[in-house]
Amino acid sequence: MLVHICCSVDSHYFLQKLQGEYPEEKLTGFFYDPNIHPYSEYYLRLLDVKRSCKMLGIDLIEGEYDVDKWLSLVKGFENEPEKGERCGICFDRRFEVSAQKAQEMGESSYTSTLLTSPKKSLDQLQIAGDALAKEFGIAFIAPDYRKASGTQEQNIMAKEDALYRQDYCGCMFALNIQRDQQQKIADELFVPISGQVQPESIEERIEMYEKRWRLEAENIPHKIIKQRF
Repeated sequence: MLVHICCSVDSHYFLQKLQGEYPEEKLTGFFYDPNIHPYSEYYLRLLDVKRSCKMLGIDLIEGEYDVDKWLSLVKGFENEPEKGERCGICFDRRFEVSAQKAQEMGESSYTSTLLTSPKKSLDQLQIAGDALAKEFGIAFIAPDYRKASGTQEQNIMAKEDALYRQDYCGCMFALNIQRDQQQKIADELFVPISGQVQPESIEERIEMYEKRWRLEAENIPHKIIKQRF
């Protein structure tokens, strides 16, 4: 089964549930998310997904970061709200590429960790997944792992394994809308011309999580502590 992965917080729980429900299936992760902006944030989420898959013993494939294609598809829908038409187009594109990849690999089914995201519509995802599964002659698996306190379990697991928890969906349009509502500037999209790494920036987080990767590889005890100032 090919599992499209959006982020580690969603995938870490989802993959473990799949391993329990489908013990005979060989799961392969597929990180295809050209909707994540900027690239530094994309890389940071990928880095954490790699760590999660390593912990779970699951192979991971990285898809193409074809952001220009994604932008052309959502053109005209920049101001759509969360769960609006832009999100539908985004799901369709990511599911299309995932279904195509599953078919190329000879897989009989595919699914997506987006199904566990509390910010996503299950009905919207099911419609997109089933339509593309039919087109490519495979099955779309859509388990509802949110029910029966699933979302709470997911959050507990993410905290226990110190996963990177992003604070916006991914795309620049959703980010700008969210920051406007918060009366904040979307400084995630700013990078100093000097290339200097700023405090609290995505680049600083990348340095921290890359350091964690090295510490874990060398079995050096460590702890990430989040503090407010």
